[in-house]
Amino acid sequence: MMRFAYCAALIAVMAGFPALVACTTINDGQSVEQALSIAPSVSSAQIYMYRGGFNGVFSTGINEMASDLNSKGVPAKAVSWSAKDKTLAQIRAARAQGRARPIILVGHSLGASVVIAMANDLTEAGIPVDLVITLDPLYATTVPKGVRRFVNFKASGSKENPGSFSPGPGFDGEIVNVDIRNLPKLEKSSHWNIVNQSDLQKRVMREIRNAYHKGG
Repeated sequence: MMRFAYCAALIAVMAGFPALVACTTINDGQSVEQALSIAPSVSSAQIYMYRGGFNGVFSTGINEMASDLNSKGVPAKAVSWSAKDKTLAQIRAARAQGRARPIILVGHSLGASVVIAMANDLTEAGIPVDLVITLDPLYATTVPKGVRRFVNFKASGSKENPGSFSPGPGFDGEIVNVDIRNLPKLEKSSHWNIVNQSDLQKRVMREIRNAYHKGG
């Protein structure tokens, strides 16, 4: 198969600064746009935060957290739950070039279902995931081997039935299950407002920053 390298140079505005060059490989029959769409970002970190259904109307806090993290130098990307396949391809492409570290996945509602599925897909392919955070997921299951830390924040259903995630075969990481309605200032949290709770946002962003600085 014919292959050629496509390089996009970003010329510095001020004289004396070297050009910054980003390169990706284009396969025969693949357009430049297709190749660039799966090329890894400048940062080696792969941090994706997935909004839930209803066009993310109940997941606006995902956007807020991603914006806040970026302002502090953590390259998080807020995306729709429907972007699963595209972002999975981006992570795999980055991994193939030795650039996918750390991998951090966060999701609310349907977005939580997405990060659970992605964690399974990645670990089955031998790609470890540094951190997975689910925000009131629609279901609980086992956590696969290869996930280093899994944090589940729950805000709906019975408080007596935690709906907790449990270790899958060979799992040797950490699992934390928290019903945030039992925490101070978060008693009135629900599936619909969980990601807009400032105290929860602080907890989520702290988890992300810790994993980013540990694995980046």
